Order: sequence, then C-alpha cells, then structure tokens
Amino acid sequence: MAIHSSQKGRYWRWLQYGGGLCILLLLLTVKVGWVPFPMLERLEWQAYDLKVRTTLSEQADTSLAIIDIDERSLYEIGQWPWPRATVAELVETLFTEYDAGLLGIDVVFAEPETALWKQHWEKLARDYPQLSVLPPPIDGDEQLANTLANHPVVLGYYFQASRQLGDPTSVGQLPIPASVSESEPLLFPAPERYTANLAILQQNALGAGFFDNPRVDDDGVFRRVPMLQRWEGELYPNLPLAMLLVMLGQPTITPLIGEGADALSPGFMQLEALDVGGFEIPVDGRGAALVPWYGPRGHFDYISAVDVLEGRLEPDALAGKTLILGASAPGLMDLRSTPVGAVYPGPEINLSLLAGMLHQSIKAQPPWVLGFELVSLTALGLFMILLLPRLNAPLLLVVSGALLATAVGGNLWAWHRGFVLPIAGLLMLLVIQMLWHLAMNFLRETQQKRWVAERFGQYVPAELVEEMVDSGESFGLDGEERELTVLFSDVRGFTAFSESIPPSELTEVMNRLLTPLTGAIHQYNGTIDKYMGDAIMAFWGAPLHDDAHAEHALEGAFAMLDALGAINAEFTAEGKPALAMGVGLNTGLMSVGNMGSSFRMAYTVMGDNVNLGSRLEGLTKTYGVSVIVSDTTAEQAANWCYRRLDKVRVKGRSTPLWILEPLGRRDALSEEKREWHDAFEQALEHYQMADFVAAERAFQALDSEDPPTKMYLARIEHFKAEPPPESWDGVWTHTEK
Repeated sequence: MAIHSSQKGRYWRWLQYGGGLCILLLLLTVKVGWVPFPMLERLEWQAYDLKVRTTLSEQADTSLAIIDIDERSLYEIGQWPWPRATVAELVETLFTEYDAGLLGIDVVFAEPETALWKQHWEKLARDYPQLSVLPPPIDGDEQLANTLANHPVVLGYYFQASRQLGDPTSVGQLPIPASVSESEPLLFPAPERYTANLAILQQNALGAGFFDNPRVDDDGVFRRVPMLQRWEGELYPNLPLAMLLVMLGQPTITPLIGEGADALSPGFMQLEALDVGGFEIPVDGRGAALVPWYGPRGHFDYISAVDVLEGRLEPDALAGKTLILGASAPGLMDLRSTPVGAVYPGPEINLSLLAGMLHQSIKAQPPWVLGFELVSLTALGLFMILLLPRLNAPLLLVVSGALLATAVGGNLWAWHRGFVLPIAGLLMLLVIQMLWHLAMNFLRETQQKRWVAERFGQYVPAELVEEMVDSGESFGLDGEERELTVLFSDVRGFTAFSESIPPSELTEVMNRLLTPLTGAIHQYNGTIDKYMGDAIMAFWGAPLHDDAHAEHALEGAFAMLDALGAINAEFTAEGKPALAMGVGLNTGLMSVGNMGSSFRMAYTVMGDNVNLGSRLEGLTKTYGVSVIVSDTTAEQAANWCYRRLDKVRVKGRSTPLWILEPLGRRDALSEEKREWHDAFEQALEHYQMADFVAAERAFQALDSEDPPTKMYLARIEHFKAEPPPESWDGVWTHTEK
C-alpha cells in the first residue's frame, strides 16, 4: 500500500502546531502565576537593566549635588562617626558660607554622643573652683540641634522589615507622618521596628525620611524603592520624598490605583502644591517607584565634606542647591548594587529619585500591563504557531527576526514614552517558538528528503529532488490527473549510423548521445520517463508542480537540439556522420504516477495527450522540421513565435488540431524573419480558403528549399488536378503514426 507524503506532512504539521501551542500555554500559566518560573523574572530584570544602561541621560542636573563623606574626608577629619560638633559645623558652613538651598542627611544619629570631654570639664571644675562660675560648654547633640533649628535640613533614618531575636525595640523618634489621603490605599510595606534620630535632633529638623529599601529584588539589585512605609497606622516618606514635601510646603499625598484595577495594580501618588502645581509619582501596587537612573556613578556632582569644612570651594559653588549628605567610602557600607553599577553609593540613589520626582521622569508600569502582556503573548504565539510551520528554515529565521525586531522596537518606543512594559516573556516566546519550529522543520525536511529521494531519485536528477524537498509540496505515487507537457524525441538515421561503427563502440556512442540530451532536459527541470533506444520520452509539471511547464519543455527541446549540434561537431571530427532529431511536444491532461505491476513499477505518464505527443514527433519527419508542438502547447508558451504548419487529423484521433513549428522567442526574431513568417501565414491562409491560385503564388514567393513550402506546392498541384469537395475544411488526415 502506497504511503502519501501528504499524510506524513500533515502529521509533522500537526505535531508542530501542538508543540507550539503547548509552549504558549505553558508561558501563559507562568505569567499569571500558576506555574513558578524564577528564570523568567530574572530575564525580565536583566532586560530592564539593559534598557536602563542603553538609555542613560547625558545631562546632569547642576542644582543637585552630594556632600560626600569619602575616604579623603575620613583621612583628614578622622574616622566616622565624627563628633556632632563637626557635623554641626559642616551643616552651618553649607548654609552660611555657601548658601545651600536644602540638605538631606543620609545617615542617622540614633545614639547620644559620648561626652568624655564633659566629664573631664566637671572634674576640672571640682579641682579648680574658679571654673565653676562659667557655664559648661554645649555638648555636640545640642550644638547640632541648634544648627538644625536654624536651617532647612531633612534627616534620615531606617525601618527594619522584621525584628530579629535580640534586637532592641525601636530607637529614636520618628518624624511627623506624611499627610496622606488614603481613599484608595496601596499596600505599603509595614516594618516591625525602626532606628531613628535622637528626639532633640528630630524635633529641630524640618522633617525626616527613611533610606532603607525593603523592595530590593531577589538578585540583590536596587531597581525600585518604596515611597512610603506604614508604622502604627501612619505613613512615613522616604528621604527623597520627604525632601520634596519640604520643598513643596508639605502638601497632601493622594495614592491612587489604576481605574478598574485591584489593589495590587500599578498606580501613582499625587502631590498638589499651591505654588508649583501637581506632581505625580508612578508607583506599583505596593507603593514603590522605579529609580530613574540618569547615569553611572558620579553622574551628579560629588563634593568632599572636608573641602566644605576647609573652605576650599568657590563661594557660589553650592548656592541654592539641593544637597544630600552621605557616604561613598567603602568602609561605611552605604554602597548598593544597581542596574548602572555593581557598587553604587546610596546617596546618589536617593538623589536620582529626587531628580526623577522634580523632573517628572519616573517611568510607570500602567495598570493594564499584565493584560497587555497576556494579549500580546497570545496574539504573537498564535501567529507564530499558524505561520512558522509553513516556512522553510531561512524564511523562518527572517520572519522570526522581524518579529523580534518589532517586539523590541515597540518595547523601546514605550520606554521612551515613559512606560515600562515587560519584554522577557515575548522574547522567550519568540526564541523558543523559533527553535521549536526550526527543529521540527529540520526533522520534517530530513524525513521528507529521505522519502522523496527513495521514491523519485530514479526518475529525476538529484538537484530536482532537492528542489522538491525545498518546495514543501506533498508528492504521492498514486496516479493523479494533472496538466503536463510531454516530449518525445527520436534521432533520425541512427540505424544507418550504428551500422557504420563497430558494435563495441555502440554503447559508448549511445552514452555520448543520451547524456547531453538528458542534461538538456534536466537543465529545465524535466523528468525523464524512459529511454527507447535512441528515443527519449520526458515530461514537465510532475512530480514538482511547474506553472510554466510548456515554456520549460520548449526551452528543453531547443537545448536538446543545441546539444545535438555539439555532439555532431565531435562526430564529424571523428569521421562519423552527423545526426538529425525530431521533437514533438503536447500539453494537456494526463495521468501521472507510479504505474506497472507488482514486479516492476515506473513513475510515468499515460493518456490520449501522451499519445498525441508521440504522433507529433513522428510528423517532424513528414514536414521536414525539427520541432512540432500542438496548439495547446503554443497557447501556454505564448512568448514564442510559431508558424502554423498544418491543420491535421493524426492516426487515432478524429478531432483535428493545428500543429505548429516554434521559430524562436518573439523578442529575438529579426525583422527579416518576421516578414518571412507573415508571408508564410498569408500563403497558408489562402490555402485554407481553397484559393489555390493565390496560395501557389504566395508559396512560390517564399524560400523554395523550405520543406513545408515545397510540401504545400506539391499539394496545390494535386488539388489543381483533383479539387477537394466544397465541404473541404482544410484538414489533412495522416493515416500513419
């Protein structure tokens, strides 16, 4: 029982569909959280980091700067913590000497300063009573508190998400909580303890903000920070937000979530200030904002604290600037891992967030982001599932590359518009689907190539087998009816030729003759049906579909004549006689397939149109031309110029048809040839109308050595002696094959 390649093709196609659908469904279940897959989240983080690094701003905000507790400051002033008096002097210098605008302090003063010098003063007063009349010196905490009371300073502190065994209770005093309207509350973090500043310091500062981050991703990278944390029912801002609230006059914060979204959906926090209008801070469902990275470490101005204390700056270097005092020295442990650097100072993270709020450049994740991703994954996945199985490997790579470029381009466009859309899921879907379909295409094509080679390798050249595999068509061996063009060729005078050479050379001569003739047929994708001595039968349009089968068959016929001319040149040089050849072509419906018996099978064509092709080859000798085609072949190869040879009935067919001789391609004919063709057609027209006098005159004006012309002159002589009946239809009946 024959096995159809179409059945195997459908099997492989459905296998591809099923595998592609499973990949899509699995990825969708991962995205909705039904199946954990941490790798996808990590890929999303890496894609986000890459987008950050490739789109960093080159412009720095010169109104923002960091007062840096760096290694040089530690070397010149001493190890941290510095005396509070030194910190007070630093703060005083910033505002009185350099006219700073606002200062945030990214350190916490949670413990009272150890006053050994105060104890020493009391001892001196006991030893020297005259000193007791003088007031004791102000301690460092009081000195710093007095300085804070005179200048706009926002302190820092930190929360702890969980309390470990042995940890003390909360330390210090929290600032006044933020004014928050919680009509639609977000799920802000709720820590278990805090470490804040001394009460004397906090009470004299304008405010304070936390600088811890409970929203560090699992890979340890700072990408987002919570804007507020909840403690005992109240909400407290982080340090950059606390500084912004001071700058805006402590406006009310209104947390909002996206319209129609749930409490875990992204939203934003709205700040309304009377003088400067509204601020919107995009946050996620837990109140965290993406840090707007502006550049690698050092993007903002770093000013060493010791240079401030020693007066080494220009007088207007810090005028009106918003500053954050913090540490970049490695020993102080205020270094973080970020998308723009593995070692990044905490103060610059806070300053970047403050800059993003001031410039309204914090990127947002819209509330519809999950729905958008699921719809995108579904649409792209179904498109690839339906399309990719139909493509060969090179085209599959091109289409996948185009889809990849479109996905990345669209994601970057949204990024530049201020939206952070997920991309890892789409990229994973694209890559896995592409690899799956490439692998399946490879296996399918390998199997199909083996199947085609086993069944058609004996009929068609190897390069045509490759083309059949690449075409993606299904090839069955059962008989089917298809429109084809069949060719019959026969070498004239080969019997006499073979008698002129020794029998031992006949095999070699046959090979020398048939090899180039077969090559000419293969050159135009013809299929060899059989060899019959010196005759060849071939056809076009099967097993590989060929819409131009008549055109290619005609080109193959002339290529055979050219090949015979080259062979004759060799034969005559060897003293052998030259050979001639007749070729007949017919186009029509034929039965094609594997035919024969249980002992021997052959891939061949059969039918009335095949027999007609054989009859046309036989007529080439009668009409003295090399190639004869039927009118159906001429209609399908319309780029060629033909002369009508005759309207005939061939043996075995009652229906008359026109037989034609191809003269060459229309655009290649010379003007002289065109005129000769027109004259012959006019003469033939007279003949068909039984105007034999005019026909004779017209034919006599043509080339007297042209065999068809000589044939018609002989017929006219016959009809002049024996006129045809009045019902004559101009058809000449051939009674021999």
